[in-house]
Amino acid sequence: MSEKSSALDFSRAFQALDHTYSICMQRTLSKYGLYPGQPQLLFAVRSLNRPTQNELATVLCISKASVGVSLRRLENAGFLKRMRDKEDSRCIRILLTKKGEEYARWCDIDFEMIFTTMLEGLTFEQRENTLQQIKRMEKNLDELRTRLEK
Repeated sequence: MSEKSSALDFSRAFQALDHTYSICMQRTLSKYGLYPGQPQLLFAVRSLNRPTQNELATVLCISKASVGVSLRRLENAGFLKRMRDKEDSRCIRILLTKKGEEYARWCDIDFEMIFTTMLEGLTFEQRENTLQQIKRMEKNLDELRTRLEK
């Protein structure tokens, strides 16, 4: 018979999962010369089709300054480029280069491999249930965060 799980047990389990996930992601991304967070930026540029820096910051829920730093690094590495909007010359649009498109496709494949590996041995129902539970926990903590900010 197992003992009741404590807050510390949950904390350690989440930290261990996050740590192992981060290591796998870093090792995978290092072969592309990317850093954590940069693939998500590439994915957002691809899906939003010529977004602005402000649009990226909003979608990714990070500051404009953080987006700007990542954009500069990705631009210097040849993954994306900035172009002035033809209809509104005040606006700068972000586009993936061919290299950026190619690396985003490879990251898609690697992310899927990591995700599939992480969920090995779980039935479809267990996978769906796990996702719902994680979403509920995030919602609960978001509500707590809101209360704490008052």
